[in-house]
Amino acid sequence: MSKTSIPPIFDPAHGPVSGGLIGSPLASAGIQARNFTAMVGIPAPAIAPDFYTPDALVSDVERLCDPGEPVSDTRLLNVAVKYFFAYVHEDAHRDPVPYGELAGLFEQFSRHQSMNEPGDDIEVMNRLRMWSSVLRVLADAPRAAHVMRAVLAQAETSSGCGPFVGVDIGAGTGIMLLALQILARRSGFSDIQTLGYQCDQVSGERTHDLVHSLGAGSVMLADPTRPNAFGLVRGRAVNFVANEVMAGIQQSLTADNCFHKYQTFLETVGDSLDQAVFFPEGLIAHSAATRASVILARENGFQPPAEYLDEKFIPQGLILEGKVLPMHKLGSDFYRYLT
Repeated sequence: MSKTSIPPIFDPAHGPVSGGLIGSPLASAGIQARNFTAMVGIPAPAIAPDFYTPDALVSDVERLCDPGEPVSDTRLLNVAVKYFFAYVHEDAHRDPVPYGELAGLFEQFSRHQSMNEPGDDIEVMNRLRMWSSVLRVLADAPRAAHVMRAVLAQAETSSGCGPFVGVDIGAGTGIMLLALQILARRSGFSDIQTLGYQCDQVSGERTHDLVHSLGAGSVMLADPTRPNAFGLVRGRAVNFVANEVMAGIQQSLTADNCFHKYQTFLETVGDSLDQAVFFPEGLIAHSAATRASVILARENGFQPPAEYLDEKFIPQGLILEGKVLPMHKLGSDFYRYLT
């Protein structure tokens, strides 16, 4: 951040960002689940796209944890789509996933808010509806894969000395905790604690179960706006601080779901954050009501100016490795694998 020159206000009225999305424009639409099945499942849904392997999710994760194995976009995309599948089907992380079953689940999710079709598994459809808010994020597999890749790119900033403590103060899907666990293992750490915070009991329990089954840590059902939530972290040197909410799909940022969490966390464990990496490093966000754009970063505690604290902000760009990535380009590197 200190070496990056960023204009204080990001004004989209200055013109569109140059460059286009790679692959079909369908890949940029809001409901990635529908795109996935439309692009790679029709007209021959039994034929897997080139990137896909039927290996079990746990096998893909183990390969990524091996520092001798390269981190490839195709491997990350495999993890993203199989994580979505395993979120819905308990214990599915252990078994190979036939492509037809995977594509079928994405197709079901693309219409899960509508009426069931004859032959639908009612229990599966009910799960899709119950965990809809989390699955909407996971269904955008290119974004999930891009987020994991960005986290793993921090490997050179981490070494395997001492314990590794990673915290996600806005854990929803658990995908960020999985990325932190992979990062720590690739960096040579053996004593690893990755801990996420989630307030929604319905999805939080499922997220914890899946994260824990993959050996990727725990999800606490606790309110991160309360200092006592960080009792397990206080006094320990923190290596990595993440916030999955910052990279969410069509997620407005408010005092309740973002700003108060950062404020409480920084005030509670601030003395332990000297060497911590933050993901994202920062965010450019816009308030339509006030026409104000702000930069949220470690330097300002991820807080907007006080007069805007009660406003809703829409993320416009992530600051990663000192560069601004427009939100519409998050995941764009992976679209070509779906076309």
